[in-house]
Amino acid sequence: MAGKEFQIRSTELSTAAEGANSVRTLPDGKPLIKYQGKLEEISAIAHHIDFFTNTGLAVHYRASQSSCVFDLQQVVYKAAAAAIPLHPVLFAVPVVAETKEPYWGRLPSIDLQQAISFVKRSQPPSFDGGGRDRELDALLEKQHNTSFKSGYGTLPVWRLIILQDYGVQHQFTACFIAHHSMSDGAGLQIFHNSFQKALCDASFSPSSLHAQAEYIVLSNANDLIAPFLEELHPLPLPDDFPNASGAMPNEWTGSPIQLPCKTRYTSLSLPLSLMKSFTQECRRHKVAPTAALPSLIAKLLYNNLPPTTEALTCNLPVSLRGDLPPKVVDGVMGNYIDAFKIKLLRSDLNVGDSSNSSASDPMEIWIHARKIQDETRRYFANTSPSGQPYTNIAFFKLIPDLGAALTATLGQPRAESFEVSNMGTFSPPAKPNAASSAAVWQAGKVMISRCAYAAGGPLVVCVLSGEDNIGFGFTWQDGAIGDDVVESVVQGVKRFFDPPQEHVEEDKL
Repeated sequence: MAGKEFQIRSTELSTAAEGANSVRTLPDGKPLIKYQGKLEEISAIAHHIDFFTNTGLAVHYRASQSSCVFDLQQVVYKAAAAAIPLHPVLFAVPVVAETKEPYWGRLPSIDLQQAISFVKRSQPPSFDGGGRDRELDALLEKQHNTSFKSGYGTLPVWRLIILQDYGVQHQFTACFIAHHSMSDGAGLQIFHNSFQKALCDASFSPSSLHAQAEYIVLSNANDLIAPFLEELHPLPLPDDFPNASGAMPNEWTGSPIQLPCKTRYTSLSLPLSLMKSFTQECRRHKVAPTAALPSLIAKLLYNNLPPTTEALTCNLPVSLRGDLPPKVVDGVMGNYIDAFKIKLLRSDLNVGDSSNSSASDPMEIWIHARKIQDETRRYFANTSPSGQPYTNIAFFKLIPDLGAALTATLGQPRAESFEVSNMGTFSPPAKPNAASSAAVWQAGKVMISRCAYAAGGPLVVCVLSGEDNIGFGFTWQDGAIGDDVVESVVQGVKRFFDPPQEHVEEDKL
């Protein structure tokens, strides 16, 4: 019985009774919160069978007054101690036992010294002279290859890694890495907003600056995690099931689905001014940037795959938060997403050997962009007779054993070629809590990231705009796509947004 709350009467991982009224607990506390929704269940099982590890959001913070003297570690611990209780799901642990219904357990406390780590950069971030931060990339790749199975049931299923800037105390990048069952991408941003506010508070009061941080944060058994999607949305199923178009004979989807799933990751950070110019160009072509970006990735893949490749299937995640009660989901960490697929044909580009064409040819970008926009509108317009939108996640209600369904895909072709997850704009809190005389922490560059999904597309591109940059995170499964192809796509994105100046204007006499 999804969503039902239970009283905890045991301190061991156990099942007091069979069926929906089972009382389950974690080893050390008062754990059971409730059963999971399908989105949470998918992530919990995928993590359990090593198909998926975690997602992440890295945000650079800088104190507005660098002359302020403080202990960075103490400030971070105090900020985390204040931010964590605002999101009860951070105490939750997904439990996958001998049951087809994963459920949430609750940790009685979190030791911040185990959940937070501090790393110093070995040199100032150089961004390779081209928007690449290799040291951050290496850290994120390592994190996305590290599951939460170590210390499972005693440690939280999230981590906060503080990458301190070289030679300074007042600048660092906070990398929040979380189990996907507890939050979608919007939820990661919500945590960072809470963390930034708490940073300002912890750096404001002189008494707070000199007080020793508390390292143990206690959970409150009365604090409920956010309702899952099924509790807020009826997830209607259509009478007629959609016909699976199937892969075309020469559709590229990388290597077959395989384990182990090793994540490879690299990023690209570009000035926000380039995104503004791109947005204006999208308006001129009457398409949204969210439609143009997947089209760009498709074009770059076509440029670097064999000419015999005839089709690519793009997976596009979408947020459902706009269809849900704002009082329930605004400012709340939770999973409220869906996704749909679009097949993009090489023949639509109406070109010959595209490997010889320019990656920034607008005629080749906007043709697919318009198709993506049309399909996106069709997805959102597909509503049930009651007016509730149909969602693809609803079909997972018909799968009783998701673990068996996932493992059955091993050795099979992938159902998609690539994914583009556009997270929009990272918006920091409007008004920090601290006064102007304090060392107020400001959010700067952002970078969204995630692990590779064993059953997903060979390449995943996550996009997030901040106040200082537009961040592209490129994830791929080792062996599923060539490293050289990924690097060509990354460089192609950079050239498209920031083309090299090939012609120098002659000096005027």
